[in-house]
Amino acid sequence: MTSLQRYGCCATLLGLVTWGSGVANADLLSNGSLDQTYQQEIVPGFFLPKPAFWINDGFRSIGGPYEDEMSSEPWAGPAPTPVTIGGAGATDQAVFFKPFSGGGANGPATGHLYQDNPATPGLTYTLTGWAGAEANALMANALFAVEFLDGGGVEIPASGAELSLLSTLIIPNGEAFNYKQYSVSATAPVGTVSVRARISMIDATSNPLGGGQAFVVDDFVLVPEPATFVLFGLGLAGLIAFRKRS
Repeated sequence: MTSLQRYGCCATLLGLVTWGSGVANADLLSNGSLDQTYQQEIVPGFFLPKPAFWINDGFRSIGGPYEDEMSSEPWAGPAPTPVTIGGAGATDQAVFFKPFSGGGANGPATGHLYQDNPATPGLTYTLTGWAGAEANALMANALFAVEFLDGGGVEIPASGAELSLLSTLIIPNGEAFNYKQYSVSATAPVGTVSVRARISMIDATSNPLGGGQAFVVDDFVLVPEPATFVLFGLGLAGLIAFRKRS
């Protein structure tokens, strides 16, 4: 079984509505910078850091669950990602997915990193973060996703959204790891109790050519957009204008 971060917690947010200025929103994620870490035992006696407040699931199609598909690393999030120093010893951490850990007798590797927070039906949730990969990283897909869960923690069918990064992830842009910023949004349906922010490496395998094969991510925010509140405000403004014309 993969491990849950033992001291994770959920952030609770209140949208702030102000007359004439729309809606001010705050980030729902705990440790969105990925700087805070904990030590996870990979094999008996060997530990690697992973991001606190996030859940990590890794498995290989033949070998089954395993823990070494990703780790937190200080070298994995250079510019253009934001410089944050919230980790132990004031370090800037990022997550290093390992496509090369898949393939061979164990089969392709899949890794998910996700965090759940309370959500409200009708609100639109936008996940924004940074991702990059080295030229020889082999994956069937790399994803950012927003998903909605019911009161039993089950994903609500036909809800949420996934963004495939694969078509642009490795395109050279002059930045370290070809880092780029991505966003994905979805509106919470009726029955939503929580929203899940997820980053995934899908069916990755070691490249027989060798070379750099890292898939790296960093600095996430998950923001609710209470469009219904904005419409309500516009409705009030329209009512006031109507009364002035009467």
